[in-house]
Amino acid sequence: MTAPGTRATAPKRWDAATVVAEITARARDRLTDPQLFTASGLAGGPSGAALLFGEVSRSDASLRPTAHALLAAEAEAAERAGGIGTFSGLGGLGFAAKHATRSPRDYATLRARVDTALRDGLGQILETEHTRIESGTPGADRTHFDVVSGVTGLGRYFLAEPAAPADTGAVRDVLRYLVALTEPVETEAGPLPGWFSRPWPYAQDERRQEYVLDLGLAHGAAGPLALLSLCWTRGLRVPDQDTAVRRIASWLTSWRQEDRRDADAGPWWPGTVTADQELAPTRPTVERGRASWCYGTPGIARALQLAGTALGEDEWLDIAAHAMRALLSHPGRLRGLEDAGLCHGIAGLMQTAGRMAADVDDASLSARADELAERLSARFDPASAFGFPTVPAPPHRPEPLDSPTYLEGATGVALALHHRITQPPRPAADLPWDAALLLA
Repeated sequence: MTAPGTRATAPKRWDAATVVAEITARARDRLTDPQLFTASGLAGGPSGAALLFGEVSRSDASLRPTAHALLAAEAEAAERAGGIGTFSGLGGLGFAAKHATRSPRDYATLRARVDTALRDGLGQILETEHTRIESGTPGADRTHFDVVSGVTGLGRYFLAEPAAPADTGAVRDVLRYLVALTEPVETEAGPLPGWFSRPWPYAQDERRQEYVLDLGLAHGAAGPLALLSLCWTRGLRVPDQDTAVRRIASWLTSWRQEDRRDADAGPWWPGTVTADQELAPTRPTVERGRASWCYGTPGIARALQLAGTALGEDEWLDIAAHAMRALLSHPGRLRGLEDAGLCHGIAGLMQTAGRMAADVDDASLSARADELAERLSARFDPASAFGFPTVPAPPHRPEPLDSPTYLEGATGVALALHHRITQPPRPAADLPWDAALLLA
């Protein structure tokens, strides 16, 4: 293998299997590099790479020690960093350890310690949020309820697979909170959905400094919708959970945008809307959200599909399928999708489309996912460290990212490609690697 950062002699064609093998080999060769990971959690820590090695070690047991070493590195990083989020804290370690578990004894001590810490942290967040809700104070903190940092992501973590029964107490606590979150709130502007959210603390432009209603799967209403629906389908239910599903799904469908000049273009969704837009007499036309997992059509369509499956609502299923088919049939709709990664890149779009296609046995949608896999593989750059340097995203990440991380880096790309080309029958006890994304 050519050393990272040097020009390799590329094979005639970078197919998915070759790309996965190359990323895996490069990550394994640089495992001891202290600069390889600079954070904890699935966003930027070793736990994302541990997921990759845990996944590929199912067919190559020699890679399992590498997964173990990455879990050890993640444990150190999480202890230093603090926080409990799946993508930004201890939840990433717990998720990766659970994914690597093959028998009840595997990582049992580690998992027990992580579970205890996560339950404590979860309890603190829920107490804060219930106090806020009971006092009638509007303005939820997205880092409290979302998939990336909040309790929706933790809820999916605690919704374990059959071999490790769900912590039903923790999951029900999350579900009860999410149900309460859907209750309308009174604001100075008027009545708004309960997930009306505070501005991001790091917002630097005026558009991000106002309170908003977030639609996305990563940080907005689509994330709780996905978890509420997944739990309902699995028979894990609390009072008014179906009402909460209907509230969010109906609200999301009310915000779908249509191009009246092109009936085949399909619907799309904005990333966020303001209170004024929400309270307008008719839904205004708003800027198209990007076509990604985190925001826009793919993530929202998947959440609506999960909701339609849970409650047997064919309308939501039809909206979701039509939106994805139309998106992937119009190449122009994918302009601006420059990154390769899971969060807001081609890998996330491909994985979402593949999950949706598999659930309804949609051959055309599956074919589009295969095309995305080919497109993604062809973009592998052997001269870069891990093959998929990302586009800079000022001001939060002014430099390109070229690392074996999960959310935006090469590890997530490799996992999605590996899933696309193998899709093996999996034991029911397995925790899917993309469950962290609330796709499964």
